[in-house]
Amino acid sequence: MSLQLSADRRYLTTERGEPFFWFADTAWSIVWKGKPDQWRAYLDKRVQQGFNVLQVTLLPWRWEYLDVEGNRPFHDGDPGRPNDAYFARYDQFIGIAAERGLHTCLMLIWGGPRPLLPAVHFTTGQAVSFARYAVERFQRHPMVWSLSGDAEYVQEVDKWDAVGAAVQAADRRGHLTTNHLPPSMNWHFLHHDAPWHDFHMLQTGHRRGAISDLAALPLAYYRHTPVKPVVNGEPWYENHPSRDTAEFGPNFTAFEARYAFWVSLLSGATMGHTYGAQGIWNWKRPGDDETQHVAGPAIGPPWSEALLYAGAEQCAIAARLVRTLPWWQLVPTPERVHLVPEINHRTQPEAVHQAPPTATMAPVCATVPDRLLLAYLPAAQGQLVVKGLAPGAWRARWIDPRSGAEHALPAAVTAVDLSYCPPAPPSTDDWLLLLDRA
Repeated sequence: MSLQLSADRRYLTTERGEPFFWFADTAWSIVWKGKPDQWRAYLDKRVQQGFNVLQVTLLPWRWEYLDVEGNRPFHDGDPGRPNDAYFARYDQFIGIAAERGLHTCLMLIWGGPRPLLPAVHFTTGQAVSFARYAVERFQRHPMVWSLSGDAEYVQEVDKWDAVGAAVQAADRRGHLTTNHLPPSMNWHFLHHDAPWHDFHMLQTGHRRGAISDLAALPLAYYRHTPVKPVVNGEPWYENHPSRDTAEFGPNFTAFEARYAFWVSLLSGATMGHTYGAQGIWNWKRPGDDETQHVAGPAIGPPWSEALLYAGAEQCAIAARLVRTLPWWQLVPTPERVHLVPEINHRTQPEAVHQAPPTATMAPVCATVPDRLLLAYLPAAQGQLVVKGLAPGAWRARWIDPRSGAEHALPAAVTAVDLSYCPPAPPSTDDWLLLLDRA
């Protein structure tokens, strides 16, 4: 089953034309480091949680690495001589995933012009030939292609355009194609006009300093023309150390995992979302050497522990909620919500409309015009103001993003200026406000 672009090019659909909400996990290293019984346990858990896409690298993260059975991808390190024993493991994994209804987004040649990573070892001709080989081998499965990942593509645009054209020509089943960006490439709108490129896969990365990009990037790409779907393909990973300083840390928590989900989605990455976790992306095994730094393959808890993180379950709760809504019609409308810190609007109504919004951790909002409004409040420490709410009967609910529990509110009544101030949520944690037509 191949995914397709919707008619308005805002989201993906199944072959039957049904909206497909992308909910992915970054299982980059699972195939070359894991074993079939581990794959099955991992896949069964993710299917139970509602994930439907796996982002996986076809080559090891470093050129010199072997797979768990001692195989190299290529005989004698020659990119023109694929080792069937290595790629047969991918046949098996992708098949097992497909049996469970999962799509595999396969990163074909990881790394670009970066030392130690695979892509630097490929000439343009070799990269084109290998991309054809991979597409022809795996296209019978439910696939999405990414040419590479984490690369400075602007240094080699012609190379990657040639690879993209080769993928498009070799794929007889019309699977979608993208290219996974590193944070340094985010504001380039790279590949936007390339005929082989179907949707944008952003990466906001693993620094707390990237917090503003979680909203700004999806919104900029959503508004870019011509229209293309957008997904945040690598936000903050749960339990991954922050990389703002040389020392790294502290680790990202379940809160930051769900924050990344809701802020990215409601700010324009309405195609879906990708979750990530330390211990899963690097497929940490008991006994793996931990002497390498945070970017190395061995840092974090074993994959079996990382599989149980609270943030993954909370993102799954988020995806289940979104799928009950007409999410494919959501339009990012950040101007519709406004947080007034620590002001009692009942005694100071004029202050609600005069105070400036908070500069950090601001609420985000998306709407289906005149039908639904969904706002995420990262911290309930002030008065949320909704603006431009059409008169009429609106059902109002606070939703707990940790559990999915709903807290019903009185029907929303708009003021003369079409504003609405909901009652405070049950706690000062993060909350979702859902307004829909009664």
